[in-house]
Amino acid sequence: MPAYRHIDPAVLFQATGHDLEMFRALSQTYLDTSPAMFARIEQAVRGGAVPAIVHSCHTLRGTVILLGASALVARLAALEQLVRHQGVAAAGWLDETAALIGAVEQEVRRSMQEYTGAQA
Repeated sequence: MPAYRHIDPAVLFQATGHDLEMFRALSQTYLDTSPAMFARIEQAVRGGAVPAIVHSCHTLRGTVILLGASALVARLAALEQLVRHQGVAAAGWLDETAALIGAVEQEVRRSMQEYTGAQA
């Protein structure tokens, strides 16, 4: 089984009190809600709506932190800080972040099928 590069399933497993059923349910909730959360970020970035960017990034970041998706957490936090101070997102940010979100989602799907809590 390949290692996880974009998430750490043990983070969510620990947060659920080592309950695999809850682990899978929360993973599915993430998969069900993350596309809409990222769509709000995209809309806010394209519209230059600083308060909406900050709020949407903060909301999605609070969700992905439970997945142990540290690179995505850092990316969202960096955008939050950038727009707070400069009011704009870096060129290419949306495309790069969409690719990272896709990788996270793929690993979440895999973890729902493969993760047993036995991995260290």
